[in-house]
Amino acid sequence: MKKYFIIAAAAIVAMAACTKVETVGTPDQKVTFQAANYTTQTKAGEVSVLSDFDAFKCRAFLHAEGIDLNADGTVKTTSYQEFFGSAGETISWNSTNKEWAPSHVYYWPKGTKSFVNFVGWYGTDGTNAVDPTVTYAYDGTASKWTASMTWTFSNTSVGEAGTNLLYADMAWHFKSNNNPATYGKDGVTEGVPMLFHHALAQINVKAYADGTSLSAGTGTVSDANATWAISLENVQINPIYTAGTLALTNADPGSKTTQAWTGSWTGTGTAGALTASDYLVDDITKANAGDLIAATCVLPQTLGATVKLTFDMRITTTYNTNPTNPNVELIPVEITLNDMGTSAWALNTKYTYYIKIIPSQNKVLFDPALEAEWIEVEGTEQTI
Repeated sequence: MKKYFIIAAAAIVAMAACTKVETVGTPDQKVTFQAANYTTQTKAGEVSVLSDFDAFKCRAFLHAEGIDLNADGTVKTTSYQEFFGSAGETISWNSTNKEWAPSHVYYWPKGTKSFVNFVGWYGTDGTNAVDPTVTYAYDGTASKWTASMTWTFSNTSVGEAGTNLLYADMAWHFKSNNNPATYGKDGVTEGVPMLFHHALAQINVKAYADGTSLSAGTGTVSDANATWAISLENVQINPIYTAGTLALTNADPGSKTTQAWTGSWTGTGTAGALTASDYLVDDITKANAGDLIAATCVLPQTLGATVKLTFDMRITTTYNTNPTNPNVELIPVEITLNDMGTSAWALNTKYTYYIKIIPSQNKVLFDPALEAEWIEVEGTEQTI
């Protein structure tokens, strides 16, 4: 079973702010990590908060005492070292040692002024790894070292099952693990904080039918007069961006902390459609609504008035008085997503839309009336 652990109560709460950690470096201490995502916590300690992966990638940038730092400990404008190498390292959960650790053993630098900055991410298109371009350079304008992360996503990846991109707040000026000892009931080492965010938005569209009774699993709802079989066909959300670039930056805050990235997605390429298989509606409560489009990652974007959810609703109505001759209708439905409560999809946000179908709401009624009283007309008398 995977283990994932809370980093610190303050770090979880500080979603938009920096996370301050005060520790002292320890020579010959192995570099380890903690992985978590921002979520509401009710207590400190071990919490399973991150189920997206059991390994992630990391780049690390060393500013070493006597080489990359001035005598007073301030950074030079010309040098740094790749702590893991330019290809970075894979950080995996080790259930035996109860720690997140690199694929090779690394030790913290011994210089009291030396420090390492860390960039962590995870990406997959459902089949293959999708990595960002990470750069690290001195910004003469800002007079500080700045990291950037650029993530370009292709047309074929967005919307496919398993697609997921996450990035961690950058960990600046770390000299040791948060706690050289252990903590928690399983004795888990507190390492470099990796607080992850989802880079994409997630879309869920659910549907359910409202009836007085249900034959479970048959796709029917009914009342005392009729039974309805309901299926939703040709489902799609269109148009949406199926390609784009996420450009993020993170500038040295000057002290030991984790710091959020700034930046946004830019949609590129031709806009396409998010499609789903036909869906048989057989749930009668919102709590049990079935997935029309289930947990699909998409590029963040402004929706506008043109982005619509469309489908064909096939309703087969069988009346109790005529059970062998059902009536069939195929009704086209078009819904503007702006009318369903949101005008944009933001990164690290999950959106769930509900479609409620009430097949019995339009009852057939009659209003009998006479045009006028009887009009008497006397016929011609016939003699036989």
